Amino acid sequence: MHRAKYNDLDKAQRTVFGGTIAQLKARLSDRLNVSAEDEGASQWHKQLTRAVELGHPAEFPAKNNGEQCIKVYAVEKLQPRCRQLHHLIFHDNSFCAKIRSKLLPSSASSLTTNCISLGGGPGFDHVSFCVAAKFLRDIQPNRNELVPNRIKTQVYDLYNNDWEPVMEALGECFDDQEHLTMHHVDLRLDLADEAHEQLRSSLQTADIICAQFVLHENAASISQEVEMEGVHRKQIVGVMRDILTMAPEGTILIITDSANTLFPYLKDAA
Repeated sequence: MHRAKYNDLDKAQRTVFGGTIAQLKARLSDRLNVSAEDEGASQWHKQLTRAVELGHPAEFPAKNNGEQCIKVYAVEKLQPRCRQLHHLIFHDNSFCAKIRSKLLPSSASSLTTNCISLGGGPGFDHVSFCVAAKFLRDIQPNRNELVPNRIKTQVYDLYNNDWEPVMEALGECFDDQEHLTMHHVDLRLDLADEAHEQLRSSLQTADIICAQFVLHENAASISQEVEMEGVHRKQIVGVMRDILTMAPEGTILIITDSANTLFPYLKDAA
């Protein structure tokens, strides 16, 4: 439990986040025509749990009425997925302080923070970063003299074509279509794969890379057993290995997941 949870600043950021996300969820639900009954009937929880257990991506677009289920998932997961990252940003430790430094406003010219969101759905991570950046500006005594930080997020997802129209709807509801884009990634393949040309290019200018709740549902393919000095051990392969070895020095990498079995291998690769 981080110390900041008990101070007024932490209470304020949680209150602001809660109000902002509640309004955004209502607008998105209306835009996508998703009702509370749709959320209650969702079977995505079982699909996600099974995907993590097997270590294989959940084949959502091919099942459960595809397009509608993507929309239901976006509405249902908007608050918890955004909350996870947003509250992490405000934790009281040096790593999170570094994240916040990338979101602060400027007294001179407008700054741009380039974010890569792996498996970020319709833009969950983008919303988190933007809400946090706005809060950090609003609490400044001289906020009217400060230029907001511009958050530019590229979402990379296996099902990018299915997510793109939902991302566009979220961008409209959030009034930020210009700085949120959708691209393809298959974490099971190497970064050198021809499908990852855009990701290779974006990696060179990335300030923050975020992978939330996506690695363990690919675990069967991105962790590989090798023998080193007579000892069998696992190592990370594919896009994540290449990101860990090729990202520019100083790039912030945020990983959250529903299990921690891959974390030792990610640490070794880093």
